Amino acid sequence: MKTIPFRMNGTEYALTLKVATYPDGNLAIKLYQESFGQLVFWDSLTTNLSGLRPQDCGFINTQGTGERYYAWIKRNNLGQPTGQIRSKNGLECIEYLFNAKKLQKLDPDGYTYYIRRFRGELHRKYERFYIALRRVAKHIPDFHYMDYSGWRRLNNSDATIPLWIEADDPVHHRHFIFEHHGIVLRTTIIDSETGQKQCILHRYREDMAAYLLALFQNELPSYAPWSDERHKKSDSRIECSISQTFKDTFDTRQKSKKKKTTRRKSKNEN
Repeated sequence: MKTIPFRMNGTEYALTLKVATYPDGNLAIKLYQESFGQLVFWDSLTTNLSGLRPQDCGFINTQGTGERYYAWIKRNNLGQPTGQIRSKNGLECIEYLFNAKKLQKLDPDGYTYYIRRFRGELHRKYERFYIALRRVAKHIPDFHYMDYSGWRRLNNSDATIPLWIEADDPVHHRHFIFEHHGIVLRTTIIDSETGQKQCILHRYREDMAAYLLALFQNELPSYAPWSDERHKKSDSRIECSISQTFKDTFDTRQKSKKKKTTRRKSKNEN
């Protein structure tokens, strides 16, 4: 297990870096120190602030070590600052874009899980909804969400539900709850100022994604339709005559036969 030295107050610590995910899918990096053959938690390199962060990005935790982590990250080529700065408990937290290859090398299993979670591969059942949610979070100012799916327990119960996401939309003073509980697929919209609640039931998972995008359709970027010229170019690449198709197939088979014949001759000669 590869360790990275970290010096603080005259003492050098051999730290093991582990990649994890926060409940909302953001990157979490934990540091551990080996003690009697076991890894003991030492500190958290990142801190989770509100909002979904881009891939491989995270705010640095300066609560216990001050600004020492910045020099340590630079010295070990772990990442570089993105320019984003947030404050937490009166301390400035700088966002870093971490070196993906370095993280994968230090903790391949943890980084693979993080990437799968970030891309929504662990939520294939609700893939279209997650795509819509990420699109809204990307283009709507201050829109952010927390993903409690599959881990947060219901009140007075040990049960969890497969889809439970709560989102805040400060611009329009709205709070969203997206949930799939039993046979109920529901979007709940709460007005942050009046407390008025509106519940929308959906028949299909795709309907939930479409409804979310419809709420912000005037604010999301629209893409121009293909021009006639582009359609012609696309059609010319795809469509070809039947004779040309047969000729290409025949040529491919002949090349394959020649390769097999050459291999057999070389084996017989040896």
